[in-house]
Amino acid sequence: MASEEILVFTTIGDRDMAEEQISEMLEQGIIVSGTIFPEVELVYLWEGKITVDTENKILLKAKADKYDAIEAYIMKHHPYIAPEIIRMDVSFGSPAYKAFVADKIKKNS
Repeated sequence: MASEEILVFTTIGDRDMAEEQISEMLEQGIIVSGTIFPEVELVYLWEGKITVDTENKILLKAKADKYDAIEAYIMKHHPYIAPEIIRMDVSFGSPAYKAFVADKIKKNS
């Protein structure tokens, strides 16, 4: 059975934009909450050279049936051509926390 709750990871270079996008998704009711991990380092190869950049890692908590709306929102508003969007079904965690998230989802639906 698929989980009713999901986590969605993305990244945004600008902190203010991250807060603005999380706020808009909350107002639209497509997420329960968003967490910003500020100034994480991204290490990658670009044109044959190791490159280090900073960006903000974003963790969104939501009901699984909102995923399509979250992905559409990110694709429409994100400054990157191909933003990172990673979905994880939440089938793990303490019973108390899962109950808390389920209650938040119920109240926001």
